[in-house]
Amino acid sequence: MEKCLKSIKVICVILIVILSSVVAFGGLYFKDKGIWNNVLKDFKLGMELKGHRELHYVLDDSEEEKEVYVDSDGNYKGEVIKEDENEASTSETTDEAETSNPETTDQVETSNPETTDQTETNKNEENGEYKTETRTIKANEDANINISNFEKCKKSIQKRLESINLYEYNIRQDTVTGEIVIELPDDENLEIAESLIATIGKFEIIDSQTGVILLDNSYLTKATILTSTENNQYQSYMQLEFTDEGKEIIKKISKEYVETTLDDGTTDTKTISIEIDGQAISRTYFSEELTQGILQIPIGQATTDPEEYTKNAEEVSRIAYLLNNEKLPLTYKLSSDNFIKSPLIEQYMLIVLIVSLVVVCIAIIYLIIKYKLKGLYASIINIGYIALLTLIIRYTNVLVTLNSLIAFVFAIAINYIFTIKVLKNLKNNNSKRTALLNAMKELYLSIIPVCIIAIVFTLMPATVISSIGMTLFWGLILQAVLSLIVLI
Repeated sequence: MEKCLKSIKVICVILIVILSSVVAFGGLYFKDKGIWNNVLKDFKLGMELKGHRELHYVLDDSEEEKEVYVDSDGNYKGEVIKEDENEASTSETTDEAETSNPETTDQVETSNPETTDQTETNKNEENGEYKTETRTIKANEDANINISNFEKCKKSIQKRLESINLYEYNIRQDTVTGEIVIELPDDENLEIAESLIATIGKFEIIDSQTGVILLDNSYLTKATILTSTENNQYQSYMQLEFTDEGKEIIKKISKEYVETTLDDGTTDTKTISIEIDGQAISRTYFSEELTQGILQIPIGQATTDPEEYTKNAEEVSRIAYLLNNEKLPLTYKLSSDNFIKSPLIEQYMLIVLIVSLVVVCIAIIYLIIKYKLKGLYASIINIGYIALLTLIIRYTNVLVTLNSLIAFVFAIAINYIFTIKVLKNLKNNNSKRTALLNAMKELYLSIIPVCIIAIVFTLMPATVISSIGMTLFWGLILQAVLSLIVLI
């Protein structure tokens, strides 16, 4: 009876190994609309194996003549909004600004088109401290183009990429021209990475009627993310906090940019535009005075869709990160965007596969010759180990790079050495349990440093490094589990 159970166990193990090997190495196919599709998750390949996008950025050399405001010292104070632009902007919907008071509610108002007729008067009366003049506005002023700013831009871009846990990248810079070449994985994070690279991070609160800059980055101290829930809807906010001087300006703004009712019953609304790199993220007015110097800006619409809310929250997080860090001192533009194929895949992958297959075959033949049936059974288990480890790597989002492939081979080698130790103990007429425990004790005491490295690397934020640790970690866990299940 005992021999029969052992035979059934061996047969079941062999069938499971064969099935897992077929799925891991051949794929799992289902028919959908007459087409057979492999539903097995693809490996997450690194740039070395998958290829990458090469983004070439050059300094923006554009320039344009504009009518601008300048103070008595000739400092730029904003771009004059022309009447046709003002008319277009006043027809847009504006949201009432949130304050730190949780009882404040949203209002959606439309500015009165009649206020556009007063644009010139507003410019002359309210901005009398500024004069207007025509200037040639350059994307990059000549005085800012220097090696120091080149290096600042490079470091800022590196920090921005790492802020989204994107550590697999290469960046090169020409210190003479300032040109930057960035190599990035061609994956779902590419669009976000491109946005972070191209965004300067220039924050401004602007008078929507005139174009005068009321506040900029110099008055900003902190940007944080907030979420409100009302009627089962989620709304993402960005909360801005200002310096003492900025608080006084915000207080003044909140009293001036309001909706007022005229004698004839019509409304006159003065609005501000909150902009990042010249792009408005909110156009608003105020219903109460902001005395605490805190401004809350809704990003996106209130939603019950978790995916849409997550997307809005991520956008707020990226904006907040940019505002909490130094803006880029120079403006870059994308010159070229090319996909570079991996030479390793095209030239060497077939050779690597053939060599790997030959090595595996030699290892299996060695076990069979030396340990006969037990060696054959152990070889089958080793093949199952490789198959299961590849499936684990697929579904744990391990980044497959050259380094993680080395870790993969190392894990297989550890399992093979363990197998030989167990077979040697069995050959010495030890029981399976004794052979297993002795082999585990001997092996794991000798690879304690490897286990420590696996755990430490797994916890590292850099994906390239953590993938090495995860490959080793899962390899060791799988080896221990298979030993307990199969060999006992």
